[in-house]
Amino acid sequence: MSNEINILQFNEYIDKNKSVFLCGNGFSMNFDTDFGRIYDKLLSSHKNVIYNSSYGVKANKNFTRKCMENFQSVKKFLRNISEDYLYGIFNDALIFAESIIENKKLIEVLWEEKLITKLGFGLSQIDILYQICEVGKNKGITYVNIEHWTILIYFYFAIKKLNLNYYEFPSNNSFITVLKVGNKSPIKLLPQEQQIYEEVTFNGFTTYYRFLFSIAIFSNGKALDMSMLSNINNLDMESIKNFLNKFDLLLSLNYDKIMENIVGDRVEHFHGEFVKNKTEYVSSQSLGLNYENGYVSFSDILIGDFFIFKAFLPVVNNFSKNPYNKKVPHFSDIMDTLIKDNSINNIVIFGMNIENDQHVLRNIMLAFYFSQQINPQIIYCYFTPEEKRDFEEQFEAVITFSPEVNKYVKNINVSYIKTQEVLKEYFQK
Repeated sequence: MSNEINILQFNEYIDKNKSVFLCGNGFSMNFDTDFGRIYDKLLSSHKNVIYNSSYGVKANKNFTRKCMENFQSVKKFLRNISEDYLYGIFNDALIFAESIIENKKLIEVLWEEKLITKLGFGLSQIDILYQICEVGKNKGITYVNIEHWTILIYFYFAIKKLNLNYYEFPSNNSFITVLKVGNKSPIKLLPQEQQIYEEVTFNGFTTYYRFLFSIAIFSNGKALDMSMLSNINNLDMESIKNFLNKFDLLLSLNYDKIMENIVGDRVEHFHGEFVKNKTEYVSSQSLGLNYENGYVSFSDILIGDFFIFKAFLPVVNNFSKNPYNKKVPHFSDIMDTLIKDNSINNIVIFGMNIENDQHVLRNIMLAFYFSQQINPQIIYCYFTPEEKRDFEEQFEAVITFSPEVNKYVKNINVSYIKTQEVLKEYFQK
């Protein structure tokens, strides 16, 4: 069952239960609009990739050579591009996406060859492709979820593998061109059946993309330095601190340290985080930026589609025997442990759009089930009616477990409150 609640009921639920605050990017956007305007900063981010990025590899000779050759090839190729060319790469990526969905025979063959896979809750790579096309066509590329673009790198290599005579890649396409440039190294590291994952993850443009958007989100240090945030004077910081301290646990899908700067180091980051003045290796690679106030690492930040960047790569990293690699616990393991060990029965989701984060919802459901919490509750804070509708639809769509688990999950009480009410009560002066 689901219901709309007011701020008084919201407060009562938090106070009378063992509660978690789980936030997405919508939380950070309240402190500075830069966190919601990632595409506006791509050119400055690009220049930082070219001149101030730090990329290291600690692995065997072939692994190191492949990673470095592919990334350096892309950096050299893109070194002096204009802002128009940079945005043109993503416009051309949209053209490539449209060329795929317009070719029904191609899609059929991709399914037949098992190059498209459907997750347990119904999501497939082709669904993300359709989302890119719909949003890109109706609103423009700057409204496309930044994490969706990597699925097109996957489709490029999947189609290339098929070598079809009834599909041609778009001509004079800068997105296709930069993928070719990023595939410079002839070295093969994985068995034939896994080479498509290798080609995607070690493509030089994939690495460039991770740098580009990580640096854009870092926003010249705003992700770490509270004093730089533009809207801080319009917020009641003491009230926000008191609000966050109501919760037994604070969880974040963001990479910034805004919550830590408010309440101290008791925040768990699920998708990675910015780490100052420390070099870290994940999957034998370190990604970082030299900036005005030092060095920041973002090696464990999981920017990209769910299929490879949130499902495949974390598993590969944790199975690696490289002693330099940072151990990154799997999302589900962290969630299960936190819910069980702290007897959590109430989770407030704030500032999270369900798009590309269905796995978050499924892991919450399973964590409640495994700990057998009595009367578990989820409170979803929504900013627009569309966000509420999408969450309601996805909540039902992801319930694809065993009959026993499904029965339990369907009894989770889901309540909704407008984000604006929470902001008025706790955030705004």
